[in-house]
Amino acid sequence: MALDAVTIGRLAEELNDRLKDGKIEKIRQPEKDLLLFGVRRYGETEKLLLRAGGPNARMHLTDRSYENPANAPMFCMLLRKYLKGARILDIRQVNGDRILVMTLEGRTELGDELQLQLVTELMGRAANLILVGEDGRILDCLRRIAPGEYGKRALLPGLRYELPEKPVTEHGHAAEAAPAPGESISALLDARYGSQEQRELQRRRAQELTKTVRRMRDRQQRKLAAQTDELRRTENMEQIRQEAELLKANLYRVHRGDRTLVCENYYEPDSPETVLELDPLKSPQQNLENRYKRYRKAKGAKEHLGSLIAEGEKLLDYLNSVLDELDRAESERDLAEIRGELEGVGLLKKDRRDRKKEKGKPQHGGECLRFESPDGFEILVGRNNAVNDELTTKIARRTDYWLHVKNLHGSHVILRCEGREPTEEALKAAAELAVRYSQARNGGKCAVDYTMVRNVKKASGALPGRVTYQNYRTIIAEGNASAE
Repeated sequence: MALDAVTIGRLAEELNDRLKDGKIEKIRQPEKDLLLFGVRRYGETEKLLLRAGGPNARMHLTDRSYENPANAPMFCMLLRKYLKGARILDIRQVNGDRILVMTLEGRTELGDELQLQLVTELMGRAANLILVGEDGRILDCLRRIAPGEYGKRALLPGLRYELPEKPVTEHGHAAEAAPAPGESISALLDARYGSQEQRELQRRRAQELTKTVRRMRDRQQRKLAAQTDELRRTENMEQIRQEAELLKANLYRVHRGDRTLVCENYYEPDSPETVLELDPLKSPQQNLENRYKRYRKAKGAKEHLGSLIAEGEKLLDYLNSVLDELDRAESERDLAEIRGELEGVGLLKKDRRDRKKEKGKPQHGGECLRFESPDGFEILVGRNNAVNDELTTKIARRTDYWLHVKNLHGSHVILRCEGREPTEEALKAAAELAVRYSQARNGGKCAVDYTMVRNVKKASGALPGRVTYQNYRTIIAEGNASAE
């Protein structure tokens, strides 16, 4: 929903009061229609947000942080060239419309003073940011518009900037919660739009990551199908070996140019006659070597494909578990940890900025979820595969109890016993949590395996969250855990 002209007028006064005479120190463009300015004034730094696109077009101070792209877009680079170090002279509303003009004093590369204007047009889908030079001509704009492309006005570098025609019927909309006298409009807008955009950003990131993992999963499924089909073709290798042995035993009867060999098949009961196909262009010895070669190739392929398929099935199972994690992800932190998990096993490339941030930092999966059973037992639940590993192999004690849904993807659950025997009530609460944080969360009752942590093992080199366990028991539980 766009802001109304009256609110924008009050916003201009607030921004002018807090930013006038401030110097622009930083310019960033986290998203294609979002810019952030760091403005230093009287020893303090304010963060100015300019959103020029979509229904949430606006301009206000913010306390929120945004992730920067690896490479700054061209418009951001141009603004840095002209506005970095520039002093803000004035911020004003134009003609009572939804347009804010920031007048700035900068310097050319030769050190001469230069006065520029950054025009922010907050008119719904036509919102834009335009940098205007001293001569009134456009230096560049966030969204270039060719003549006739959008209304009657063109916005291109080199053209003289003209204010848009003010529609008679379009006046904008008032904010859902109008600011009270003395209340910061920036704070109100930051609270109203920030959380909304954060949720939308999280939704988009979750969709993108899910799409990426699903594409990996589908590719792995196709690869496994092809390998399984190839393995099926090696099933006749024993027949090839037998034919080679029969040919070897009757090689003295074969001459170059023969197309077949009729001989007794002593591998069958009563040794019936069988016909072996031969290549008439090859010598008897070459025909024999060709059959042994086919046998060795089939045997090697079977051994190699067997291990490849076994590893591929483990990877496919792991990717399905990650999809389940993404389906249960509730926050930006959950998504970041899942991405980190995929980067850790080499399925995703690590961003250069992330590598710099993580350099020298200890690597761990993140925090687990903590609950308490009705009778006072602490229950820990892994939020993703990396946390599952840490929870089971590092945090849990050998005498604690480990729980997991049977034959389905889900979180590792640890029932902390502290030297006590777990009560039926505590086991039930832990089992219900195991169901709630698994693929079975919407499916009613489900079998849950449980055993002491000392019976759970993680093989060296195994993918995150993959363990084996023994000496377990099974209980039936539903995903409506009563633990809090």
